Amino acid sequence: MSPTNPSEAQLNAAEILELVQQEKISTLSHLVSSVVHEINNPLGCITGNITYIKDYVKDLLKLIELYQEHYPEPVDEIADEIDAVDLEYLTEDVPKLLSAMENGAQRLHQISNALRTFARFESDRQILFNLHDGIDSVLLMVKSRCKGTKIRSPIEIIKSYGDIPEINCCPGHFNQAISYLINYQIHALDEKAKAQPSDPDFKPTITIKTSLNTDTVILSIQDNSLGLSEDVQKTIFEEVFITKPVEPLTQMGLLVSRQIIEDQHQGKIQCQSALGSGTEFRIELPC
Repeated sequence: MSPTNPSEAQLNAAEILELVQQEKISTLSHLVSSVVHEINNPLGCITGNITYIKDYVKDLLKLIELYQEHYPEPVDEIADEIDAVDLEYLTEDVPKLLSAMENGAQRLHQISNALRTFARFESDRQILFNLHDGIDSVLLMVKSRCKGTKIRSPIEIIKSYGDIPEINCCPGHFNQAISYLINYQIHALDEKAKAQPSDPDFKPTITIKTSLNTDTVILSIQDNSLGLSEDVQKTIFEEVFITKPVEPLTQMGLLVSRQIIEDQHQGKIQCQSALGSGTEFRIELPC
């Protein structure tokens, strides 16, 4: 039997959605933790040994240099082999390759750390958390979506981080809320590119700012999309959003973001926008 009170129906739908999201978050947490663990083992072996390899190669190249200095006229067989392997090129290129490998390993470490930070869903207990670390981990997760496409140029991410303290929060859930908001804005920028395909001056941008206002941390995430009307802004975080220009899955993400920020973290979230002027999500969190 369907409920007779519409508000009860909406509440039940919200509760069901929250349970579904919690199950997804829990599953993702275990999956990411397993992947990070499996990545870190071989990665630790690579980064732990690459320093020794660089030293060994440096010693070998020094030895070759000494041989060339004291035996400038090698026998024909050695001279032919030097020409065959292009020794001069090898001595220049091998250190560059090792440096590139070391940079790649460091990049993998950054990705691994970002994954671990992003997926800290294992507990509903609030802990002190560096908000900037969470934002950076989310930006890494959405990096592929920010790349240029057939309809728009790459999305520029502008970060203006203020001097803010750590906040009490559930890191994984909060990161998920930020992820939903940023993904919404990427979708909005895609929609603007579709609506204005011939605008060569459109440079999609997402600007993220943090600041401290007395005992409140302010987080602003702003884009330069088409913007929203006042009617849409009033209902953007509600359960029923059928006639509004937002995809259903995106809308559910906004609903969950509001629940995480306001219900779980006693914060506030507002949508500030105007048609043609982009959209800003402004979040206030108690220190």
